[in-house]
Amino acid sequence: MTNAATDSGATVVMVIESRSPHETKSWGRRLASLLEGGELLGLIGDLGAGKTCFIKGLARGLSLREEDILSPTFTMIQEHHGRFPLYHIDLYRLEEVTLDDLGLREYLFSEGVAAVEWFERLRGGTEMEYLSVRISYAGANLRRIEFSAADSRHAQIISKLKRSFA
Repeated sequence: MTNAATDSGATVVMVIESRSPHETKSWGRRLASLLEGGELLGLIGDLGAGKTCFIKGLARGLSLREEDILSPTFTMIQEHHGRFPLYHIDLYRLEEVTLDDLGLREYLFSEGVAAVEWFERLRGGTEMEYLSVRISYAGANLRRIEFSAADSRHAQIISKLKRSFA
């Protein structure tokens, strides 16, 4: 596990390594344990890197069955109701999308947790307050997961994640 932080200014960052899908899910569960509702999670990573796997762990941490979490590539938005509503949104099939497309605004700014795969395809997304979860290949069975946030609310979540689990 590696940690990097720049708490003094804008962005708080935490980087960990996951050696298995089980570990990736575990980090999703850990993050979910710190959520209070109303968070926006922007997941970024190559196809097959582990975004949906991470969300399965997140769902479990929100008292949902991870078996119910499927890659919503064809439905684009799946709603799940656990400790908080989880809105699992996958923008893979779209080149670019705006807040007003697909009724995204109501999901992204709700009392639930919005987890958006392919977040980089959301036009203006990087200007919003969100917690970025970037998952990248670091080897055959190794993933690098980078949590980062510039706004204070999501940065506090990363700080708690570091204190509690790093």
